[in-house]
Amino acid sequence: MTAKNDTQKSEKNPVGNPGKYPNKKRARLTSVAFVESPLQFLSALESHEPAEDLLIRARANAKGMTSFLDAFDPAWLPDNVRLEREGAKPGVLRKADFDRIYLGDACSGQVHKALSLAYLERRLPEVVILDDGLATYSTIEILTAKRGPLVRPRQKLKASRTVMAAHVADRLRGLATTGRLRWHTALPVSKDLRRAFLKTGGEITRHRFEHLQTLPTGGSHPRDNPVIGTALAADGLIDAAAYRAWIGDLVDAHGSITYYPHRRETDAFLTDLARDDRIRIKHVGLPIELRLVNLPPGSTIRSLPSTAAVSLAVLNPDVSISVTEIPAQWWTGASPDSLRESLNAQTVKADVES
Repeated sequence: MTAKNDTQKSEKNPVGNPGKYPNKKRARLTSVAFVESPLQFLSALESHEPAEDLLIRARANAKGMTSFLDAFDPAWLPDNVRLEREGAKPGVLRKADFDRIYLGDACSGQVHKALSLAYLERRLPEVVILDDGLATYSTIEILTAKRGPLVRPRQKLKASRTVMAAHVADRLRGLATTGRLRWHTALPVSKDLRRAFLKTGGEITRHRFEHLQTLPTGGSHPRDNPVIGTALAADGLIDAAAYRAWIGDLVDAHGSITYYPHRRETDAFLTDLARDDRIRIKHVGLPIELRLVNLPPGSTIRSLPSTAAVSLAVLNPDVSISVTEIPAQWWTGASPDSLRESLNAQTVKADVES
């Protein structure tokens, strides 16, 4: 699976490391991917190249990952890809000399520790940032800044973790200046964000879930009226009662819906939804991108602003994605203005320059 490049650097140098192998053609790449969510896992599969031996290290104890990994058929892995449920343990980076490291969550404390311990005085190989939902935009903005730690929005870190997060951020910024930092994404990328990242020396490559679309994961019927759940209420960012009322309005308008819960939604909230016999709750195990990839043309998916809405628009352009902007009165005040503005600014339309 060959990535489409925003620049030509990757085409000239498959290892993404100009200078280290200027004239030497590598037979194969050896790579490792650290993933902590189903979307990060799928992004790693889309990033994999034919001449690459990829080890995916999935953090099985992350929320929703065990059920996803249990439901994922190993036969769906591309050739030369293997899976281990060990996460970003430092040992794997000390024992092997990888040509490339894929990061699903560049703000993960486990990832920071692994990179810091293994590469404190060693030269980092090429690093590829994978999609981690809409939070990916925050990661890229941090890396385009001149300084600052890699921290998730709203995250509060101890002093020692802040130092480590700042160290990893500086190392990645240093990689960008030598052409060894890349972002592989299916998300729309604004002109300003693209320009800022490329200005650092980083590269952007694109995918459209080409591997995912080959998988026999089934689909859904347009009469299902699929609705994508959100974790915003469960995380305390929006009012749960207002969100519940929005779902009720959809049911009143369409007669029945199939609700696909987010992996962080609470059992109590879903039990309340299930009391309405017009709401069919579908626990998919696999990511919604896998379940709705084959939704028939003319179907409509309804959602609040979400990564899944963006992904499904990329996967199936013949399906309508109806995204409801989050009203100002829904917000609880637990999130910064920047996050609220960023979420409501998201679009499911592809970036014409990407």
